[in-house]
Amino acid sequence: MGSTEQQIEEQLTQLQQKVGARHAEVLKHDVDDDQFAVEYARLVNSTSRLVEFEKTIPERLAEPERRRSERIVTWSWRGQAAIGAVLIALVFVLDHSTWWLVLLVPHFVGTVAGCFQKVDAEQHRDLRFGAVGLHVVALLMALISLSVISRWFIIAAALGWMLVAGSSMDSTGADPKGARR
Repeated sequence: MGSTEQQIEEQLTQLQQKVGARHAEVLKHDVDDDQFAVEYARLVNSTSRLVEFEKTIPERLAEPERRRSERIVTWSWRGQAAIGAVLIALVFVLDHSTWWLVLLVPHFVGTVAGCFQKVDAEQHRDLRFGAVGLHVVALLMALISLSVISRWFIIAAALGWMLVAGSSMDSTGADPKGARR
């Protein structure tokens, strides 16, 4: 069992024990006793804390994976933005046609915009998939702009960008998946 699961289990056990102790205190008193109402209120309070904690368990369990996804997404998009900037600079350094900027500038702007994504617990896997797909698209862009492969692969890069954008947009709330939060 990982440390996160162990901490959650310990906290859950403590809360359950508190509820059990409060229940035992309630049972010690008669319903007509003034102390019964006090102990009953404490029991309700402890039970409420337990229920609220149980609601947060799925998010707490997903948090380490979400943080890992956040690092992958952030550094993937930052790295690809840097590569996009280098490709734009290479157009001028290698004296390529400035028409390549029509392809490279939107790629650079898209990768810079992707750097500011929020990685939430619900959609972190989709964003991670998009970040990994971004590497393929960026590789295609580099190979196309450096004339290593045919310009016809621009179609594949555009399709790749659509997939990356689709997996990234699901978390923005523009999609019905995001609306149910």
